[in-house]
Amino acid sequence: MRIMLAAGGTGGHVFPALALARELMRRAVDVVWVGRRDGLEANLARSHGCEFEPVPAAGLVGKSIRARLAWPGVFSAGVVRSIGLVSRWTPDAVVATGGYVAAAPLVAARLAGRPFFLLEQNRVPGRVTRFFSAGARMCFFGFPPKGTAECDFGRHVGTCDTNVVVTGNPLRPEMSTPARHDDGKTVLVLGGSGGARALTLAALDTAAALANLHFIVLTGRRDFELARSMRRSSNCELVEFTDRPSELYARATIAISRAGGMVLSELVAYGIPAILVPFPYAADRHQHANAEYLESVGAAINLDQSRLSGLTSLTGELMSDTGRRHRMEQACRAVARPDAASVIAENIIRAVNQQATAKTEELGCSAG
Repeated sequence: MRIMLAAGGTGGHVFPALALARELMRRAVDVVWVGRRDGLEANLARSHGCEFEPVPAAGLVGKSIRARLAWPGVFSAGVVRSIGLVSRWTPDAVVATGGYVAAAPLVAARLAGRPFFLLEQNRVPGRVTRFFSAGARMCFFGFPPKGTAECDFGRHVGTCDTNVVVTGNPLRPEMSTPARHDDGKTVLVLGGSGGARALTLAALDTAAALANLHFIVLTGRRDFELARSMRRSSNCELVEFTDRPSELYARATIAISRAGGMVLSELVAYGIPAILVPFPYAADRHQHANAEYLESVGAAINLDQSRLSGLTSLTGELMSDTGRRHRMEQACRAVARPDAASVIAENIIRAVNQQATAKTEELGCSAG
């Protein structure tokens, strides 16, 4: 079996693709990864033994006028390149994890009549998922999608009403058996791979006020020096970047975090109670929808960024309430899907095999 994987852009799209690629390859599936030549995905794919093919790709939303004017040319080049790859590589299916990089390969899959599958990390689907969902064989969601009336899911080109499967988000293999060894006093602050300045600065103030606790703050490379210059307490450990977040999760008693789909899947897998501060400018407020879901099941506390002044008291209260943390931990584990990569791979392989069988039977009937 041959699968073309289209993924690139942020870690939220790349890391679930990597987890799925490794699971498919473990099952003897040939995988070619299509992404940007200079993107995070290029090195990750090759370093894990995955064949990689670059395609031209560029984002459109939130870009400069110059970038928008150049976009049609870049996208057209990506489609031409993707058509060539599909023709040469003849995949049994194309799998996309969202993001603008996936658009051209999905157009090529549609034109060639290849089945395709979508992975959506958040409760509110992104633009690529919304646009291509009608023709997808299956849409694998990390969390239950928010209702159509609330997120306008049904007003776009297609809907996932009949082909949605809630599987959880694929996690890296080292997170498939998550375990914590925290000391009961450690607060992990996560702003995503690029950091979140508002969260980082609020965490520095909270650490200074709660001297009996230990704080680990993932600042991102952009804000590391700023955070180091503003740190005023010795209980605050700053981390610029890590490609081994499992080591930080294992030490965390609670987490203070943004609310992207991937980080939430990792937090619930580790059973870490969390205070979630959704990024206020996230597309379609998808982080708010993610945070509201985890709060509704009792796994997290949702704190709007406009109320960050209350972070210190909220953190102190949660760290002093062992019973509440225990209940939140249980709620996390109830919604965690650490086997998502395996479940998604099984569904894809089964669907492709069923289609191949049906096609063979159809040809047999025609010949008869």
